[in-house]
Parts: sequence; C-alpha cells; structure tokens
Amino acid sequence: MITKCIVMWATILNNFSIGITPSIYEMTDMKDCEQVMPKSCLQYAQDLVEHFDEENIETAVKVIWCESRNNPKAYRWDNSDSGLFQILPRSWGWVYEYYDVPLWDYPMYGTYAQFVPKYNIEVAAILVEDIHSRSNYWKPWDSSKWCWEDTDKWTAKWKQELNQ
Repeated sequence: MITKCIVMWATILNNFSIGITPSIYEMTDMKDCEQVMPKSCLQYAQDLVEHFDEENIETAVKVIWCESRNNPKAYRWDNSDSGLFQILPRSWGWVYEYYDVPLWDYPMYGTYAQFVPKYNIEVAAILVEDIHSRSNYWKPWDSSKWCWEDTDKWTAKWKQELNQ
C-alpha cells in the first residue's frame, strides 16, 4: 500500500501540474494513505518514483523516515551522515565517481547537495539499485534495519511518535 500511495501521489502531482484535477476517488484513496505512512513522506513522492524501481519504493520510504524522520537537513556530527537517507560522504563519493551527481558538499540552492532531497534520493537509489551487483541492496542502512525491516513495527513506531 505504501508504494501505491507514493506512486498515486506522484501521479496526482504530475497531473495537477498540467491542469488535470484529481478525482474524488483519488482523493479518497489518498486519505487512506495516512493510515500506512506519515503524510510527510508524500513530499518526496516524485523523486522516489523517478529514481527508485517500484519494488524498492516502500523500503525507501521506511528508511528515509527511520534515518532522518523525513528531514532533508538531518546531519550527524560524529560521521557526517546527512540528508534524508543519512548518506556518508565516502558513499556519496563512490556514486560521484561514476554517475552524474554533484559533489557531496557542493553548494546549491542555499545549502549543499547532500541536503537537496532530489540528489540525496538519487544517490541512495544508485547505491541500492546500480552500484552493487544486484538491486535491492540496502546494506548501507543496516544500522537502522531494526526500525524499517518490519512494516508493522515501523508503522507502530511512526504512529507512536506522531501522537507524542
């Protein structure tokens, strides 16, 4: 259901941008999405759909929430993890060497590349789906696996935090 919500929201936003108003059915379906993920996840729908294969979108949504609570400015001082996916500068560097992405700390849009959701999501998608020998490679986020691996536990956790 998480993937369906992200894809549906990205489609609605794309259609809305070209003047097509969402139907009442689409809007009702979107209300159901609030039960399966935090609303704050939806703001990244277009980038998630653009960069991740459909089978990886649900995990991407859960990892973003677990790693940064959907905060694109998240930063960990001890190892410089940063952005939505809390990507290490070294990991970003591997991607930068072979793909057309900006440097980790390249200044842009009044911030740095690692804090721009589009690029943070793109780099994460490359790490998950392209750099390694197989797609669905979530090893860089093993330290937060306890949070995102089990959907029921993840749902309980974000709902609990939402109600605090």
